[in-house]
Amino acid sequence: MTAGRPTRYAPEHAETARLYYESGMTDQQVASLLRIHLATLYRWRELHPEFAEATQAGKDDADARVQLAMYRRAIGYDYRESRFMLPVGAMEPVEVQVTRHMPADPRLGMQWLRIRRADEWREPREMPQHHDLAERLAAALANVAAAEAEEDRRRAGQADQRDA
Repeated sequence: MTAGRPTRYAPEHAETARLYYESGMTDQQVASLLRIHLATLYRWRELHPEFAEATQAGKDDADARVQLAMYRRAIGYDYRESRFMLPVGAMEPVEVQVTRHMPADPRLGMQWLRIRRADEWREPREMPQHHDLAERLAAALANVAAAEAEEDRRRAGQADQRDA
């Protein structure tokens, strides 16, 4: 039995990978930063449960932050911001905290509801004009019959011209 190359995996890779995933990185980016091939990253997940758990935890944290940001943006929110002003007669600027308002984004709200409450908010599918199969078949057969009748008339007209 031949032994392969020893693994470069170390337990601290799990925490490093979790932090990378938490910052929103992809599998390819994490593998590159760990200086391993993408296939090695997948193999480490299979062979080391603590690595698999850490990578999933990092992805879950990133997804939760995006979900919260999407929710806040969908409903609108207030935030504090520093402004620097130079009052008349003052020698130095003064820092002032102001409250700013980010208005709700209705498109994001609709997207949120279509995902979370699909039965109530998804867009209805447009039905074709003739959604009844029997009606569509009858119309198709009528078109074929009309085309055949026209072809028969054309041939009859050509035969009459030859006979004349």
